[in-house]
Amino acid sequence: MTRRIAGLASSATFTGCLVLTCSSCSVLRGTEAAVPSRPETAAATPHTRLAQLAYGRDAKFAVCIEPACPKVTPKTLASANAPIPVVLREPVASAAPVAGIAEPAAPSPARRPSAMPPPELATRNIMVNFPFASAELTGETKAAIKGSLEYARQAERIVISGRTDVVGDLKANEALALSRALAVRNYFRDVAPDLPATIVIDAKGRCCFIASNADEHGRSKNRRVEIVFTSHGGA
Repeated sequence: MTRRIAGLASSATFTGCLVLTCSSCSVLRGTEAAVPSRPETAAATPHTRLAQLAYGRDAKFAVCIEPACPKVTPKTLASANAPIPVVLREPVASAAPVAGIAEPAAPSPARRPSAMPPPELATRNIMVNFPFASAELTGETKAAIKGSLEYARQAERIVISGRTDVVGDLKANEALALSRALAVRNYFRDVAPDLPATIVIDAKGRCCFIASNADEHGRSKNRRVEIVFTSHGGA
């Protein structure tokens, strides 16, 4: 009895498995039939590109789809390379200055140094001598001073320098040199009181020798007054 029950159970189990297997196969076939089959080759994507629609000053670009894009022809290239006409305009007149607004001043030209040279400085000089230890004017000295009045009237400056020889002390010679210079100045004032020149006195004793003091001949040349007339313009 037990064996019979076991055999029935095995048969039932086998039968159930067989039914389940057949059901799975039918379900799979239905699923495959429901899913549409994909086409083997997808539709081709349309080709797009950037095309130039106009040329020259009015040039512009746009995206187009082939085969509708414009084609470049010889006529198109000729029009694109044509020269652009140039329009000449009349010059515009400058606007009038607005009241209340100052126009910027034009820069003044740089000044150039004057080409005129400075006036020449003309000098004339004479020399008169004096006796030993004396400031008296001799006749020869007075004649020389009168002969120089032409220079004196043209001069702007007269420098009178009194000098001595080396004999005697320094103090006595300083006083003697000054007396000789003053004697010449006073004589100029006596004979030409209207002289326009400025008179300058320069007195130095035992100084500025022009000859040797070793003998009387040299010392007599050192006992002197030098007169220098200075003017401008070659007078």
